[in-house]
Amino acid sequence: MEENYNNDEGFQIDLFEILSVLIRYAWLIILCGVCALIAAVMFTVTCVAPTYTSSLSFYVRNSEMQNNISSITTNEINTSIQLAKTYTVILQNESILEKIGTDLIEKFGEERVGQFYEIVDVGDGSGTKTVNAKQLSRQISIQPVDETEILEVTAVTEDPEFSAAICESLESIAPDELKRIVGIDYIESIGSAKIPTSPSGPNVKKNGFLGFALGVLCSGAIIVLLNLLDTKIYSGDFIRDKYDIPVFGEIPYYEMKEAKA
Repeated sequence: MEENYNNDEGFQIDLFEILSVLIRYAWLIILCGVCALIAAVMFTVTCVAPTYTSSLSFYVRNSEMQNNISSITTNEINTSIQLAKTYTVILQNESILEKIGTDLIEKFGEERVGQFYEIVDVGDGSGTKTVNAKQLSRQISIQPVDETEILEVTAVTEDPEFSAAICESLESIAPDELKRIVGIDYIESIGSAKIPTSPSGPNVKKNGFLGFALGVLCSGAIIVLLNLLDTKIYSGDFIRDKYDIPVFGEIPYYEMKEAKA
């Protein structure tokens, strides 16, 4: 029982020491956090390209609802919600992304599009050019809105005109592709995509906060680690307090200065 008590007490003392070290070097930890915050903000402002967001919404309905809008049942609404989830997967297919890429090249030219995307061949022998589908997929988000029949399409690119053009291209492609794949085309756009006038990212405040938090955590961890790895004995009180070992005497240290002749 006595051994367990000593181990518990030692663990509590270690925690107290860690806390005291953090308090003692709080000024240094905060300074590191501030430096990391400034570095994160400077990097975001100078090195991260601004992005622009454009969006478009689609309304999905099944065939039974098309001619009976006034008598919609819960089952019909649930069916539309499931269709919205299915359409989400279909509209993110690589073949549709390739058509969006082809539309971008036709609208803005291969030279301009090539500044932001990798230009590739469609591969059907026609020599048609498109953009890398994986690269484009990372910039397009298609998802149902809060378990409703509404699909929201969001495009985030480094060119405001590209963002709007992607949404417009998907708006024109979606009905025909859904009819070809699923056999139905009961999907209608809500509103129209607009060219963004101001960047939506990057979030300078968020990156600055993350930089500050990372600087505080890393500096605090390094200071604690250095303290735990420090095996130097600074005084007899240090041995008595840390290891509960009696000290019978200490040898004083004096720095001798050479006498001047």
